[in-house]
Amino acid sequence: MIQLNLIFILLVLTTFARYVVFDKFEPLMFAMIFTLPIASVVILLMSKKFAKKEQDYHPKNIDGWSFYHLQNTIINKKILYKGNEQRGYIKQFFQQKWQYVIADIISSRWYLSLEIQIDEDVYTVLWYRKKRFTNQEHWYIYKNNEKIGKASTLINLKNTAKLKEAIAFQFGDVSLTTVATTVTSSISLMDGEHLVGGLKRNHLISNVQVIDVHENKPEYIIALIVHAFNFKN
Repeated sequence: MIQLNLIFILLVLTTFARYVVFDKFEPLMFAMIFTLPIASVVILLMSKKFAKKEQDYHPKNIDGWSFYHLQNTIINKKILYKGNEQRGYIKQFFQQKWQYVIADIISSRWYLSLEIQIDEDVYTVLWYRKKRFTNQEHWYIYKNNEKIGKASTLINLKNTAKLKEAIAFQFGDVSLTTVATTVTSSISLMDGEHLVGGLKRNHLISNVQVIDVHENKPEYIIALIVHAFNFKN
């Protein structure tokens, strides 16, 4: 939405400057410019509708963990279920207000931080950047305000050429990796060479995300959610 509004302001200023400098004014072009704020309002209204659908989500015939992710415009809680039981939520947030503006203009994955509640525990995934000019993303992971791990994207020429997405996680002595291909929605969670979980859409055109982990370890769930929000949404 912010992107459309910025383009609208830029085009209005450009049209005004063209009129002042060249004494030229085209009413049809000026009228078309005003479709941008109208589109912004439409997106907001649709996003509110989708956000309500996210809040009203209740799993059907799903035994594992699941959540419904339909929109990124409105920052709200995505309810996290285990079977038919509500077990927590997922909420994206930004540590600084200007980060929200940049992310809205460019991509919702920029400056990605997450708050994830699982039962009585709250896990916070805080974004940070080691170097100013880099395409690698980094996060510290906290459980009830106590640091328990960290994560970093694995972006390199080899992975990019293979359309491969990967994030490395470290929880104490446990090293995990999430991997996926860019063209698919499914994500695999690896402990070394062993597959220990995955995340995928409930079906091809569904926005219900289903998490299947071999053990109900919160670290597994968090790792898959971070990958989904950073690469898939």
